[in-house]
Amino acid sequence: MAAVAAHTPSAVPVTVESAAPISATPVSESASQRPPSMHQAVNTVGDSHDAKPQLTIKTQAPLDDQHYQLPPFSLLPEPIKDNSSEMKAWVEQQRVVLNETLKAFNVQATVSRWSIGPAVTQFEVSLARGVKVSKITNLSDDLKLALAAKDIRIEAPIPGKSTVGIEIPNLKSRPVMLSEVVESAKFQESKSPLTVALGVDLFGQPMITNVAKMPHGLIAGATGSGKSVFINSLLLSILFKAKPSEVKLLLIDPKAVELAPYNGLPHLLSPVISDPKAAAAALKWAVDEMENRYHKLAAAGVRNLEQFNAKATAHKDFGLKMPYIVIIIDELADLMMIASSEVQDYIVRITQKARAAGIHLLVATQRPSVDVITGTIKNNIPTRIAFMVSSQIDSRTIIDQSGAERLLGRGDMLYLGNGQSQPIRIQGTYAESEIDPIVDFVKQQLPPHYLFEPEGLLEKVEATENQDELFPEVLAYIADEAQVSTSKLQRVFSIGYNRAANLIDTLEQRKLISPASGSKPRDVYFTPEDLAQYQESKHMN
Repeated sequence: MAAVAAHTPSAVPVTVESAAPISATPVSESASQRPPSMHQAVNTVGDSHDAKPQLTIKTQAPLDDQHYQLPPFSLLPEPIKDNSSEMKAWVEQQRVVLNETLKAFNVQATVSRWSIGPAVTQFEVSLARGVKVSKITNLSDDLKLALAAKDIRIEAPIPGKSTVGIEIPNLKSRPVMLSEVVESAKFQESKSPLTVALGVDLFGQPMITNVAKMPHGLIAGATGSGKSVFINSLLLSILFKAKPSEVKLLLIDPKAVELAPYNGLPHLLSPVISDPKAAAAALKWAVDEMENRYHKLAAAGVRNLEQFNAKATAHKDFGLKMPYIVIIIDELADLMMIASSEVQDYIVRITQKARAAGIHLLVATQRPSVDVITGTIKNNIPTRIAFMVSSQIDSRTIIDQSGAERLLGRGDMLYLGNGQSQPIRIQGTYAESEIDPIVDFVKQQLPPHYLFEPEGLLEKVEATENQDELFPEVLAYIADEAQVSTSKLQRVFSIGYNRAANLIDTLEQRKLISPASGSKPRDVYFTPEDLAQYQESKHMN
């Protein structure tokens, strides 16, 4: 377990010292004439920081998982099959009703084909020449009444086709078991350790994605819509694909319930974090790790993590290889209530820059309101996954269009991938009883390899705030100021230069003021609204 100096505040920059490579090239007398090796170049950058105090978290020796075995598919329940004869009769009945209803409203259109999915059947309607698409969309409520359906969704037109799609809930929905997707050829043939199972589409085809290509995701839906089950499926998918040395997980679960079964996994960077302040500190650690990785990429002359690891392998510096890091936040709203400005800043920095460093963020919330999913956060997260929501407004907040309010719940989702203009409707995989057997199988092979403990991060945050009794007063003062300087704090609070300089350093480290620019005063980023939130959080604790 990582050893962290107890007196060091967590707000200071965090660096990770890489363990020595398994195979390092000995230095000869002519070594100075040769280009630096991967190990030498990375260490040179790692030692080039300024003289400010640093919180150093040392990794243990490279994790030996050569004999690690991925979980067998036999731990998964078998897929569930449909009653095909019953479904065929129901589909034929719905086709007849649709045609008769369209004819009754004088719409020249007929059902031309259909696709049966696990929970929804999509009927493709061909329109006669000159018939407006709006004639179909305007009949949404009338069609729902005629079909006696819980809800219907109209896709007008279906992308790439000259037909309109009418999606109707099946007579009986079929749960999509995780085994149905992970045992598919698509999943097994994918080489990426970040391959995850999404579910099954309207055509019954298994759907997967690569987290590295997302590269960050927003998951939102009302209570009971299947959001937490989807996160479980995502985590289990990674366990089926990745060794602990290939992917590291940072799990943040303010509810302290949903992700608790994963505690003790060797893939974890820390135990599952439930305290919002510790979560904010963990996100800051991720930002600092991202910057540290960029230093290493620049020193090695590469542009991303894949190239870095390939170069390390070519030089036989296996100990320098860096794992992907996947950060999952199960309920963003709880974090935004406690430390919205800090959390938003860290999320934005990660989503803007962390892709090349191999760090990926997945954020989930059941409150897709603009005060939780701010425009700044949403604009930097290209992949959106919408489960059932209560209103069109919530749907537009997530995927920039309506439709999620008409989903059925229980894993029914709209998946808007990176670069896609239209979402795909997918029935998400169901995973519950298989969580414990798979997690136990992994835990029995290797112990956890934590870099830090949430309590340690939290202590550092509190130590930073408590290191000077004037800190709350300084925050109250700068909230109404446009600029601040060391000399100004000296005059206002009648303190010495050293104490004022330490307070300025702390404010800068917490990103409440701008960095130094010669002898100019610092710009203040801390607003009266931030002060009110800070004082409220202190009062709550």
